[in-house]
Amino acid sequence: MHTFVTSLEWKGGERIIQTAEGRPPIEVSSPPTFGGEAGRWTPEDFLVAAVESCVLLTALYFVKKNQIGLTAWTSRCAGDMAKTPEGLRFQRIELTIAARVADAGDVEKLRKAVTLAEKFCPLSAAVRFPVEVKLEVSAP
Repeated sequence: MHTFVTSLEWKGGERIIQTAEGRPPIEVSSPPTFGGEAGRWTPEDFLVAAVESCVLLTALYFVKKNQIGLTAWTSRCAGDMAKTPEGLRFQRIELTIAARVADAGDVEKLRKAVTLAEKFCPLSAAVRFPVEVKLEVSAP
């Protein structure tokens, strides 16, 4: 079993300092649309970013394992939230990836690696809403 521990300190208003051992503190607030301070990370940002980075890191495992010549990866991740009878709930996350590989023979291998990453990323598997991954990959 793996345990991940974080701590926070409320500084008043909507200001929170989030920490994890050995890492720099992060100032957190509610989104400005919910009365929070602009320019700070929000729990909603963390959730979307966590899924985005988890898919990449899981894909990198399969890239290394299958010796795929990945040369570039950029992505954009958007999480849609809506009011439901249970309150505000995420409805889905859409992750759009633009990747480049060194050889045309790696295009299909990367597609398979991303499909596996989508399946095995523990964070996308933990949420109760769809996580949609779209990949655009190119080679010379």
